[in-house]
Amino acid sequence: MQNSPACVRLETVKPRNGNIILDSLSMARYISFAVLLAILTLIGILFYKVMIGFFVPVFIAVVLVVVFQPLHRWVLKKTKGRTHLAASLTTLLIVGSVLLPAGLIVGLAGVQGFKLLGEFNESNVRLGLSRLRSNKFINLESPAAVQFRSIDAKLAEIKKVVAESTSYAEVTDPQGRMAGDIADVRSRLKEIPDAILEHSKDKAVNVSKLNSVNKANKNNGNKNNGNAPLEVQVRQKIEAYLQSTFEQIRLLTATLPDFLDSNPAPEDLENRLVELREQAGTIKSQIMAIDGLDPSWIDPLSRNRAFLIDQTLEASIASAKLNHSLKALAPSDIGNLTSLQESVWSIDSSWQASREELSGGRFVGILKEVANPSPEQVRQNLDNLLAYLQPHLISFGGGSVAFVIKLLVGLTILLVSLYFFLCDGPSMVRTLMDLSPLDNRYEEELLAEFDRTSRAIVLATVLSAVAQGLTAGIAYYFLGAPSVFLLTALTIVCALIPFVGTAIVWVPVATYMALYQDKMPNAIILAVYALLIVGTIDNLIKMLILHGQSQLHPLLALLSVLGGLQALGPIGILIGPLAVTLLQTTLSILRRELSDFNGLPDPTKTATT
Repeated sequence: MQNSPACVRLETVKPRNGNIILDSLSMARYISFAVLLAILTLIGILFYKVMIGFFVPVFIAVVLVVVFQPLHRWVLKKTKGRTHLAASLTTLLIVGSVLLPAGLIVGLAGVQGFKLLGEFNESNVRLGLSRLRSNKFINLESPAAVQFRSIDAKLAEIKKVVAESTSYAEVTDPQGRMAGDIADVRSRLKEIPDAILEHSKDKAVNVSKLNSVNKANKNNGNKNNGNAPLEVQVRQKIEAYLQSTFEQIRLLTATLPDFLDSNPAPEDLENRLVELREQAGTIKSQIMAIDGLDPSWIDPLSRNRAFLIDQTLEASIASAKLNHSLKALAPSDIGNLTSLQESVWSIDSSWQASREELSGGRFVGILKEVANPSPEQVRQNLDNLLAYLQPHLISFGGGSVAFVIKLLVGLTILLVSLYFFLCDGPSMVRTLMDLSPLDNRYEEELLAEFDRTSRAIVLATVLSAVAQGLTAGIAYYFLGAPSVFLLTALTIVCALIPFVGTAIVWVPVATYMALYQDKMPNAIILAVYALLIVGTIDNLIKMLILHGQSQLHPLLALLSVLGGLQALGPIGILIGPLAVTLLQTTLSILRRELSDFNGLPDPTKTATT
């Protein structure tokens, strides 16, 4: 028995020094086993490189087989055990109920996406920003945006010059860079009130034109006979009226620079500013009569005049403060570079505070900066966006022959894999279990966990996402949102992400409808509908499908989805949670195995007992 080839044992010789030496037969078997592992590793790497390109369609096929296994059993029963026929019919049912609708939605979304991208040019963006600034709900107009940007840029240059300079005399040279930048800042400050006045005049004239056209159409029985011309005399009176108001405010603040030069105490300066604002309020309450002015023009003209008064007053105050502060940068016999640097930083901080106050606060100021970009900024942002999207559009876009071929190949592999998994799935599983060195009970547990997770958690997640997307799509359609299919597809995808979910889509859409499309009632309805219906329907679906089965912790679910998305692309949304769930099962198996090695009782059995 000992010499039988079928029963090989380790023969050892123990020399006097106590070392154990393996005999030649045992050493040969170890070398053979190591070579076998090396060959298996190399072949495994080769197999991985060959098959990794087909991982996504094969994985989708596996998930579809597991999810639709009850349907396949029913079809198999109806076909009286005809395996190939049942697999064919089940594949057709899955294609008709899942793949075709999904492909239709994705295709229509892609068409709308490319159409939207084609309309995303500089002229349309600038027109959209103009409509955004003129919405009725939040004033995003910034008449002096050009001057503000120029002053910010010049102050930034002054800070850079002072920071890089090593000589006080050099940086304060009257012919130097800082002196030129200060002159440019002062020049821009003078332009701010004039820009506000011109904006108010243009706005008043445009509103008057609109009201004049509406009145003419009403008198003509709503027949559009062309734009009724605005009376030149009335227009001149409106502009003169606004000009007179503007001069009153300029006269009111004319002595403010001299007052600041006297270096008043902080409380005296605050009292002076309060007094100026009270006097401006008195001017605001004085309404002048204009001969020939239509009564429908009075309210918008009064609002425009109030805007002119407030903006001109605050701009004059901010300009006077900055002009006074800039005097601290003038050359001085006792000056030094450190104090100059501190003055520059203090001036910039004070200007930013004044600008925020002039813009209506920090949050509104940020919105105004976004809504009032320069033409160069619009062009640069568009170029950056297109540069970012172009490689992705080449990889995933619909015009590429390589993409079409890749899509067709992937779809073919998906359908073929789906058919053979349905037809020969059990035998494939048995073959893999025979080849695997893992204990059969562990393999069965992993397969059972994969089956349970796919059918319960994945199915619940996907169905709830589809339900949320379709319910949101109904609201998008009836409330007049643009690109309905694109928004619906995006909502379905974002619904797979825990916590934020569909809000990633419907919040910007509601904001767009309120501010850009001027549909505040529709935006409110969409927001309420999304919160009450779209945001809660997933809980109902998951409750019906999971039936109390354990789910991933919300934080772990979020990380698994985002990590899978980052590592594997869109398919990672499904693979991520599956991988985490299978990892939990594998760790549980490992814990039991270690307990067996240590001779300890199984913790799960003990807990059950």
